[in-house]
Amino acid sequence: MDVDRDGALWEWVSRPPEHGEALLFDYLRGVEGSCSIAPVSDEVVRRYINGTVERSYAFALQIILPMSDTNDNQNISNMVFTRTWQRWVKQQAKSGSFPDFGEQCSNYRLVSETAPTLTQMYDNNLAKYSFYATIKYREEAS
Repeated sequence: MDVDRDGALWEWVSRPPEHGEALLFDYLRGVEGSCSIAPVSDEVVRRYINGTVERSYAFALQIILPMSDTNDNQNISNMVFTRTWQRWVKQQAKSGSFPDFGEQCSNYRLVSETAPTLTQMYDNNLAKYSFYATIKYREEAS
């Protein structure tokens, strides 16, 4: 059975910590407070002779925040805020909360791949911050 992993990710991540305006799937408005979760890759990492596979599903969490070109605390506040997302992901891993990729899936591991980083600056003193995570799991042959 083919599972909608993107839909499962969306359902799982729709309960994160406080974030700006409504979280969107794979779309980031260029306005302050816009948040997005975007799939990056969904691939088979290893195949076993019995048909079982190890898979890797990577995604990015992104947010648009105001940036500053002075020594005020705005950019520090941005990093503190984006790290709340990263902590949420780590808490989910620690508590064993993962997207439901189907009954045939097990041995979930959630890895925060990067620290939140400023990935793009806009002309209107806004910046896109992102961090990447990967869900690794085993899928039994059906």
